[in-house]
Amino acid sequence: MRPINQLDNGTTGTIGSLLEQPGDGRSGQPAILGIGRGPLDRGGLAALVGSAAAELSARGIARGDRVALVVENGPEAATAFLSLAAAAACAPLNPSYRRQELDFFLADLGARAVVVSSTLDTPARDAARALGLQLIELEPVDGGPAGIFRLDGAAPAPGPIPERAPAEHALLLHTSGTTARPKLVPLTHANLTASARNVAATLELGPTDRCLNVMPLFHVHGLVASLLASLHAGGSVTCTPGFHPIHMLAWLEECAPTWYTAVPTMHQGLLARAPADNSIPTGRLRFIRSSSAALPRPVLEELERTFGVPVIEAYGMTEAAHQMASNPPTLAERRPGSVGRAAGPEIAILSPGGEELPPGALGEVAVRGSNVFAGYERNPEANLDAFTDGWFRTGDEGTLDVHGFLTLHGRIKELINRGGEKISPAEIDERLLSHPAVAEAVAFALPDPRLGDEVAAAVVLEPGRKATEPELQEFVAETLAPFKVPRRIVVVDAIPKGPTGKLQRIGLAERLELPTAARRSEPTEPRTAFEQGIARVFTQVLDLPTIGVDDDFFALGGDSILGSEAVARLRESTGQQLPLVSIVRSPTVRGMAAELDPVSALERSGPILLQAGPGPPIFFVHGGDGEVLQFVALARALDGSRAFYGIRARGIDDGEPPAASIEAMASDYVERIRSLQGSGPYALGGFCLGATVALEMARQLEAVGESASLFVVDPRLPRPNDARYLLWLARRRARDGRLREAAVGRLRGTTDAAGIEPGAPAIQLALARIREAYRAKPTGIPAVVVLGDQHERFSIPAWHVLRVLPNARTVRLPLSHGDLLRPAGATELAPELGNTWDAG
Repeated sequence: MRPINQLDNGTTGTIGSLLEQPGDGRSGQPAILGIGRGPLDRGGLAALVGSAAAELSARGIARGDRVALVVENGPEAATAFLSLAAAAACAPLNPSYRRQELDFFLADLGARAVVVSSTLDTPARDAARALGLQLIELEPVDGGPAGIFRLDGAAPAPGPIPERAPAEHALLLHTSGTTARPKLVPLTHANLTASARNVAATLELGPTDRCLNVMPLFHVHGLVASLLASLHAGGSVTCTPGFHPIHMLAWLEECAPTWYTAVPTMHQGLLARAPADNSIPTGRLRFIRSSSAALPRPVLEELERTFGVPVIEAYGMTEAAHQMASNPPTLAERRPGSVGRAAGPEIAILSPGGEELPPGALGEVAVRGSNVFAGYERNPEANLDAFTDGWFRTGDEGTLDVHGFLTLHGRIKELINRGGEKISPAEIDERLLSHPAVAEAVAFALPDPRLGDEVAAAVVLEPGRKATEPELQEFVAETLAPFKVPRRIVVVDAIPKGPTGKLQRIGLAERLELPTAARRSEPTEPRTAFEQGIARVFTQVLDLPTIGVDDDFFALGGDSILGSEAVARLRESTGQQLPLVSIVRSPTVRGMAAELDPVSALERSGPILLQAGPGPPIFFVHGGDGEVLQFVALARALDGSRAFYGIRARGIDDGEPPAASIEAMASDYVERIRSLQGSGPYALGGFCLGATVALEMARQLEAVGESASLFVVDPRLPRPNDARYLLWLARRRARDGRLREAAVGRLRGTTDAAGIEPGAPAIQLALARIREAYRAKPTGIPAVVVLGDQHERFSIPAWHVLRVLPNARTVRLPLSHGDLLRPAGATELAPELGNTWDAG
């Protein structure tokens, strides 16, 4: 095996050279795959890139032009990047960027055109028009191999892959900009192909290897390590919609990859889903790769125990076209705790003055080689700081041992300076992560007027585990010096992460509001024995020492799962049939006391106010379980300009029979909302089954001369029974195969045709029956339809939804059905919901 510190042999190439290998006999081998889709072979990929380049040339886009790409993660993101990079210079942008971000990036790039996925609702179109840029719609081709697309619907025009010079720009990316204005990093064909060659050689990739890509394809990690390295080796890559822990185990079985690469937080998310007995079918998996952030040793060891394959930690960054160092594939040669030896470029440790330091000395990591960029664009000051005698200074602090293994000690700007003591936060992370109750941990600097910095940490606990701040502090003190022990350790639901999944360490104290909001003001104590009993339940569920009678359950960290647990405990302790929605109506001790008092109990029928607001109300219809608790996160994610009501089904706990039909249910709900809002226009929303009910409500309002508009999330419309649908269903089942159907069944936990869980409550079964009996007719009612990435697993094609709602605007989000309404999903939904209805 070639020593990995001698990989960079100085030869250069182009993106086109990775795709076209005349006479090598591999044109029929798979190159790009997608979940549940047929492969695009190497010959087909080269033909697609050539035809796309011809189309771009016909539109006046030349080799020196810059083209932004805004598409969802998946096979089209891979093939579109390759096409644009081969024809011009490609700038993939995060599809979740807001308008202000897009305005900056497009202007800073000097883009000539913007390619946008036709299935994506994004402000990129408006931003392109405002800047006078050419706008090109990328249309995925249904039914074809993975990654096939057309540009503005044009038929493919055959053409060769353009000849490019290795020194020409192929990829343009911005740095994260966590501390300053983002810097533009131009990477050449030579940079990218050198790095792809280095990754492939380091991992000993070959034509039989297949990567499962879960990394964003608008960042260098996914583009180079997953995509280009696989193509360089003659292998293939399965392009997923992105990292989803709930899907990963099924993908590993279904797609049969030989490896995958990810950031540490993704590995941790996967481990959280792994069976307790480690009974994971690894299939062809031969190794796991980790890069882009330090991998804590406990996580590495748990990954290897769980999957039974080596974990290879590497070190990379955008400015070096990704890979700079890596541990060897052979376990006997690696150094746990090290990111490995130089794996392509040269590596040195520099002093602040730029002198090379001897082995063991602590300094700044620097690199140079054919994969390293030439400098930031239009930023001479940054380049002056970043380069010393041809070495690029990474900003990371580290040491090299006598064998060339690199150990990182933290980001120089992330180092905690506590009264002159320089503390590496990564060391504290690793100690906290070795505690059995801690799932994620990040240490950071907390501003202190006396010391400059104090040490703080945020942790996410394992489900069902508890750990107090003093307990964790004592645990850290067992192995680290007293000045390294965090003075504040806060337990959070999630640690802020960047688009690639990196933990956001810089500025975390401010984001968590630790200087001002970490300590709550003294709460008003419960006065009566009744209030004390409720407070006891709330504090137990929320794991808080005390709670005031007017403290909001959800503001203190509660969510729908904890809310359900609190209600269940109160039912048990009081013997009352307390409805689940009670904690939404009354999220305080004082309010819950009124709920449980039979004399002053609130009226339990009618729409439930989830969020007050001065503007016209939004009415959101329950899902298939009849409840509205899951709408809390969405209601609270809005700007508060409008009231938000959840409509709850009759028959859950009020003793009334459930509705006999969707029409009857809609009629009942129309009466309820008209009692609150006398006349239209009405703002109606619905989730899952609620989308069907909201649609019928809008029909009935329209029939009496009232207007309504719809916002529906992952609609479970009744399935059609026509020839087109039956043909689609037959093709889908034939394409997906029995293995995929089994995987989907495991993910959904269901086996019946209606998608109902075994042992479901009677109300849920009743609602499913009336949904399937309803016939949804096409309507011109204005609507916004949000589809999650599991939508078609309900056997409901997106074209059927749009056939029923032809005037709908479609938004695709890479979230599962259940995750769409959880806090992270609600954050994505709220802007779309807010833009749908004018706040006035």
